[in-house]
Amino acid sequence: MIRASIVTWSGLQGRVGGMGKRRTLPDQTGSGIQPLVTPGQIWSISVVTGVFLAVAVALLLIVSHVVLSMRETANTIDDERATAAAAAAVAALERRLSLTVRDNALWDEAYDAVTSDTAQAWILDNWGIKDYPLYDGVIVLGSDGAVLSAYLEGEPFDPSLVSGAPLMTLAARARDGDDAPVSGLAGTGEGIAAAAAMPLRRFDMDPAASRDNPVLILLKVMDEVIVEVIAKDYQIAGLTLQSDPLANRLNLALKDVSGAPIGFLSWPSRQPGDRAFERLQPMLVVAGAILVVFLLMVLAAGVLESLRLRRIAAIAEYQAKRDPLSGMLNRSGFMEALEVLAPNTTPGRPLTLHMLDLDGFKQVNDTWGHAVGDILIAAAAVRIAGFQEHFAAIGRLGGDEFALAQTGSLPPGGLAERVIQAFSVPFTVGEHRVAVSASIGHATTTEPLNPAELMRRADMAMYGAKDAGKHRALEYRTEMERRKG
Repeated sequence: MIRASIVTWSGLQGRVGGMGKRRTLPDQTGSGIQPLVTPGQIWSISVVTGVFLAVAVALLLIVSHVVLSMRETANTIDDERATAAAAAAVAALERRLSLTVRDNALWDEAYDAVTSDTAQAWILDNWGIKDYPLYDGVIVLGSDGAVLSAYLEGEPFDPSLVSGAPLMTLAARARDGDDAPVSGLAGTGEGIAAAAAMPLRRFDMDPAASRDNPVLILLKVMDEVIVEVIAKDYQIAGLTLQSDPLANRLNLALKDVSGAPIGFLSWPSRQPGDRAFERLQPMLVVAGAILVVFLLMVLAAGVLESLRLRRIAAIAEYQAKRDPLSGMLNRSGFMEALEVLAPNTTPGRPLTLHMLDLDGFKQVNDTWGHAVGDILIAAAAVRIAGFQEHFAAIGRLGGDEFALAQTGSLPPGGLAERVIQAFSVPFTVGEHRVAVSASIGHATTTEPLNPAELMRRADMAMYGAKDAGKHRALEYRTEMERRKG
């Protein structure tokens, strides 16, 4: 019977303890019991987990930023390369035309012919050639700057179709130069042309003396053929010549010798960074997913470890306030519960403390030993637990002494008598039939009272019950103080 009672108590002890635990009790202090896990340790686990996650997230953001920056950098580098290549192609066109104009300007026969009466015929026969690969047009200016002759693709043309001011500027720079051709771009009726100019002179003539000489200007039109050659030689796919810049494309402004834009070379960006990113994107997605899973695992591990430590701490705190033999609150735990209940005492919600002591328990220990006595304590705890719905907290203070805190309007005396009657039935411990009774002293307060004082009063009433013959309940009266005195 007693063994069954013990098993029953193990199932009930959580409910009994819950009467005290449902109220938020302060952390145990001064009990002399060191918790297995301190709040600081749990906080440390949380902080370490948080720091690790923060570092991992920071690394993820840094890697993402690096990848995106490399993508943009690759695009920018290729765009700058293409722009520099297009500019170099135009400069190369001007440089080749400058070499051609130099070969033709330092020519004794050309100088003599242009300065003679046969200038027009000689210019047509030698420079007015159609489909010549090195240049498409020629303009010869006299010493006074007037146009002596002008041919484009083997046909005479009106030089006014060429942007006049830039060519005059080009010719002036050539005359003021240091025996070197000058070049630039100019707009023509056929489009944009590269132009190179240099004064005509004999090979042995002093360059300083040639500044008033006629000036030779050669033109090379930038047609589709030229643009295709530039695109092929300089690896600029989709290169076109436009009068205005195109949106969402790379554009290189073509400026005349005065600095005014006269057209644009346009081409699409190859975006090598985007293409590389698209090729590597599946791997980056997989790597990102792995990192996210890893971070979730770290977070889960930290949360689980924190919960585990919290459970350990809760169990340690629970056990520190429990009596291992009866499963009830121990003295420290019960006093904490009483300290929570006492301040909330009002006339409408009085607080009664019952102190219960087993009658004849010492004889049981002396007769059958402490092992039987321990079983008897556990069985007595089960019987007391049968009244747990009437008590806010139940505890074993030590030995065979129990404390029961009652709140509410139920008459304390009647409840105490019911508990005493429950102990009228003998206990069966193995082969022994053990009869013990209970003596109860109870004290009630309708206003906040020091828990130690309330316990003193209930304890005085309990000893009064024992002195009066045991197996009874006695309420604390002030007269007990005088009798004691």
